[in-house]
Amino acid sequence: MFPTISVSSDIERLAKWDRVMAADQVPFATALALTKTAQDAERELTAALPRELDKPTPFTMRAWGVSKATKRALTATIYAKDAQAKYLRWQVYGGQRAPARVAQRLPTAIKVNDFGNIPRGEIARLIKLAQEGKRLTRARAAKLGVSSKVDLFYGDPGDGMPAGVYKRVQHGAEHRLVPLVVFPRVSARYRARFPMRAIVERVVRARFASNYRDAWAQALRSAR
Repeated sequence: MFPTISVSSDIERLAKWDRVMAADQVPFATALALTKTAQDAERELTAALPRELDKPTPFTMRAWGVSKATKRALTATIYAKDAQAKYLRWQVYGGQRAPARVAQRLPTAIKVNDFGNIPRGEIARLIKLAQEGKRLTRARAAKLGVSSKVDLFYGDPGDGMPAGVYKRVQHGAEHRLVPLVVFPRVSARYRARFPMRAIVERVVRARFASNYRDAWAQALRSAR
């Protein structure tokens, strides 16, 4: 998910300032500096999420991870964990996303949590109740802002309306279906919003030299 940023020229330049170090300490210092810089970048990416995105959830705030560099593999990797990467990639790169079986709440039809999402698990519960021909309990109806007296329908109602969860509303002698949650058929287009590469490059420029010198000093101490 993340493009490569090389610091090989920085390592070569910085290593020249102290040639008294034993050659076998160079990989140790390099791996330590790369890892520390990646950890600095991971913290900055996490701090940037609420600045760049609208109310990221606690789950999204735990999106980033770091794979440490070693003396044998001089690469430190910053990555988005698999579950978060599935949706964060659209915020990083933008693009057109084909519709998935993802619920879309209709405006004012159902309450959302503090992060603007339908409470976790509620869509599955609504579908299950509709399939079983049951109604919401009073407590769950109050949580969702939907009357416990309405009958629920789940499926494709036809007439060009998308599949979803609907409530049946009496209208004269007939019943009408009013959508609560639908599953869009059209593709969604995203613009790149989260400047992940720019953030990491900024951290690398600001921190790598200092981290390398600290690692250099630590390697010298350990070599004595």
